[in-house]
Amino acid sequence: MTMAEPIEAQVRAARENAGVWLWEEGAFLRFTGKDVASWLQTQTTNNVEALAPGGGCANALLDRKGRLQAHFTLHRWEDDYWLITTAGQTEGLLKHLDAHLFIEDVAMEDASAELGHVVLEGPRASWILAEALGQDAVDAAAALPAESHACLPLEILGHQALCFRQSPAGGDGFLLVTQRTETRRFFDALLRAGASAGLTAVGPEAQEILRIEAGLPRWGRDMDSAFRIPETTLERTCVDYDKGCFLGQEVVARLRAYSSVKQALMGLECECAADALPPHGEALYLAAPSGAEAANASPETPKKVGQIMSRTYSPTLGRVIALAYLDRDHRTPHRRPRLAGPGGDKPFNATVKVLPFYEAPAPAARAERLYHQALERFEQDASDEDRGAIDLLKEAILLKPDYEDAYEALGVILNRQGHVDEAIRYMRRLAAMNPNCVMAHTNLSVFYMTKGMIQEAEEEKAQAAVLQMKHAREARKAGEIAAEERARIEREARERIGMFQEVLELDPSDPLATYGLGAAYMQLQEYGDAIPWFSRAAETQKDYSAAFLNLGKCLEFTGRAEEAADAYRKGIEAANRKGDLMPMREMERRLKHLPTGPEEAKPAGSG
Repeated sequence: MTMAEPIEAQVRAARENAGVWLWEEGAFLRFTGKDVASWLQTQTTNNVEALAPGGGCANALLDRKGRLQAHFTLHRWEDDYWLITTAGQTEGLLKHLDAHLFIEDVAMEDASAELGHVVLEGPRASWILAEALGQDAVDAAAALPAESHACLPLEILGHQALCFRQSPAGGDGFLLVTQRTETRRFFDALLRAGASAGLTAVGPEAQEILRIEAGLPRWGRDMDSAFRIPETTLERTCVDYDKGCFLGQEVVARLRAYSSVKQALMGLECECAADALPPHGEALYLAAPSGAEAANASPETPKKVGQIMSRTYSPTLGRVIALAYLDRDHRTPHRRPRLAGPGGDKPFNATVKVLPFYEAPAPAARAERLYHQALERFEQDASDEDRGAIDLLKEAILLKPDYEDAYEALGVILNRQGHVDEAIRYMRRLAAMNPNCVMAHTNLSVFYMTKGMIQEAEEEKAQAAVLQMKHAREARKAGEIAAEERARIEREARERIGMFQEVLELDPSDPLATYGLGAAYMQLQEYGDAIPWFSRAAETQKDYSAAFLNLGKCLEFTGRAEEAADAYRKGIEAANRKGDLMPMREMERRLKHLPTGPEEAKPAGSG
């Protein structure tokens, strides 16, 4: 597949297989000096000093009023730090940092002119990169960075590259940084090497669609220095509230603790064509009623509710989507307002969504699916000749390098197919990774016996027996401790139930006792008994966001998903009004993943 593929096919390839592109706007800065870690710690929003060599994090710069100055990823390599951002931010970013550099021993260098960036994204990106390395997938698992934003130097297809586990489009993938003079040749070589596995070149339009689907705001288009970081989605990944002081922390912490921002970036699923939406950056208003409703409505000044930003048609979702800043009263997820541009121009129906629109499955979750697919394929292979299950298990280990069950299944299948030496090699690796793994030693005993290595087989069998006894003792001890802890928790919860019941006999509307009774039943996992108390607490105090959150959870746990969704929607509205960001974020997350049916239509313009 080549760039001649339609845009939708390029997007689909990046979502379902793998896509590759030159990231033309990538920029790379170097920071050195003996004070660099402590200085960056005071300047940026995330925890720089916690980074181990080879580690990284999403990060940002703020001014004293909490307004966003730049966002980027920051990476530690030994005693140096690398900052990856977009070219449009570098001038302002360096100017801002230089203004806050006094006597510290820190040197800043813009290396963007020397380095080029290639993005490899998609669920099979790791597999394609392993093939390009010329390594077995299990061997490549140790060679590739596994954690988000981690970095390792690699030689790929004869080119030296820094390999970062991240993508500017929000999916699972890699950013490969090479010398700029080599970048085009490296890109072409990687595309050729991955062609047999379906690697697809992704053009600028498809890249933009991937970004918007992932709900990632773009500097200079969806945000700039006029925005406070809690208004964007960056706060979720870029801010560590426990790290200590940083520029702008006081304002951001105060917003988090005592109020909520007036506007926040949300998603809109739109019931119209992308070119029918108001122009980028225009204000959004509640549209005037239409049809029969219009005849009974009194004329009112249109209410401004937000501002529309990036928009596109999403092939992944099959609908038009847009990023938009919405005010407190109109950003509740799953509401369906009718919106319009200035003057009521181009009205359209939309559904408010928590970003991202599309979230790529985590590598561990994909590894789990591959593992079960491999077992199904193995069970259907009566002749023990199909290597498909082996490839699936190797890809699972590539995605989750510490996946013990996949190692074990891989060894068993290889042994069944007569590849005993390979099976032994992987079991040895499992035993080295986890010396207390009973099955690693048990399987090694079987595999050695197959080869007639009697002494080695007996040694592994003895080691497995010792570990089994050790695990049995530890399990008994852990069981005793767990039973004691369960008994203590139940005893204390029953005591609280009695105390709260006494309080409620005196004052049936006491909000603390009502909520506390629900919390005690919830701790006992008696969710049905907890529901009426959380419901009463939420009815008594309309802004009691914690009560709505726990009510929704208990309804979830008892299989009442639609009622849980309703509780979360009401709780999000309450949390919005009160500024309870933490319970609001959790309710948004839980609502997004609830297995409910189609949303009921809300009144036009409902907020």
